[in-house]
Amino acid sequence: MLARFSSLSLPINLAKRRTQNPKSPSSNRGPSTLHCSSISRRRAPEMVVKSGGVGAAEEGAAGAAVRRWVEAGGGRLVLDGGLATELEAHGADLNDPLWSAKCILSSPHLIRKVHLDYIEAGANIIITASYQATIQGFESKGFSKEQSENLLTKSVEIAHEAREMFLKQHSDQSTPMHRPILVAASIGSYGAYLADGSEYSGDYGEAGTLEFLKDFHRRRLQVLAEARPDLIAFETIPNKLEAQAYVELLEECNISIPSWFSFNSKDGVHVVSGDSLIECATVANSCAKVGAVGINCTPPRFIHSLILTMRKVTDKPILIYPNSGERYDAEKKEWVESTGVSDGDFVSYVSEWCKDGAALIGGCCRTTPNTIRAITRTLNQFCPAP
Repeated sequence: MLARFSSLSLPINLAKRRTQNPKSPSSNRGPSTLHCSSISRRRAPEMVVKSGGVGAAEEGAAGAAVRRWVEAGGGRLVLDGGLATELEAHGADLNDPLWSAKCILSSPHLIRKVHLDYIEAGANIIITASYQATIQGFESKGFSKEQSENLLTKSVEIAHEAREMFLKQHSDQSTPMHRPILVAASIGSYGAYLADGSEYSGDYGEAGTLEFLKDFHRRRLQVLAEARPDLIAFETIPNKLEAQAYVELLEECNISIPSWFSFNSKDGVHVVSGDSLIECATVANSCAKVGAVGINCTPPRFIHSLILTMRKVTDKPILIYPNSGERYDAEKKEWVESTGVSDGDFVSYVSEWCKDGAALIGGCCRTTPNTIRAITRTLNQFCPAP
């Protein structure tokens, strides 16, 4: 199986990486640092109680951390844009079940460059290349379980390296920047691992049971948490069942790093499986370890109604990072051109999303650093902190 990557060299010390810095999930004490150019390190409060509103209850350190970061960002945070889009633009061949995670093996320098490009464009949060990286997927390529876990860890390390490069490059500025720069470890759905487009349908057939999904994601979640990202991003969640699996795993594994849940929709009312978005958002809202709830990989034209729907059942910060609006052809495994919107049209929605209450805004598939740069400019001009 490894022969499929015969042109790739095995990362140096791959098998030793994890033993050099052993941690258990229970040792994670949550978000201990606020990574800004000139903001001092501080520990998140252990528990915060909401003052009221929808689902008034214990918010926990996760919600407190996200709100603190949003405040440090001036009331809004900018997420990065499409990773695979940019990797391909730099010459990467992603025609593989691992998709962008293939570059963790073959070209980590490209991932680092894309992360850095997004930070330079104004992103406060960079999302790791682990969306389609799974232990099972790496094992299918011939890697051992330990090597597979080390590759997951490496995805977070690459993002950390990009952040450190940026901070070092800008450390001699006469006017220090007060800007959060955070790393979110991506966890894609089971459908993303299947690489058959089912993350856009949520139809997992016989695999669609709670215990199966928990078993599939458990060790991956633990490994990524041990790598110490600032956030864990559960992305493109296609159905209520997988959201429930994530909630139970966060509790069972005692994960204290803040997470976000983002769902995808193709009609502006339901998630792609047909499940009610209100029910899915309610599942996310019920978990004190979830610090933000939102939507990704969804056409921009649906975002307004989706934000208003989520607002009915949660007071958690809302994040949105739509795709370009293009349609994905699951059979051909490609995006259909001319079905999306231009950067200008995409960004024209941003002020409306701010008014609707979105606190974290970025882009997903087929968006670029130019998109993020335009979002940043729009937020600075038209969306002052509430």
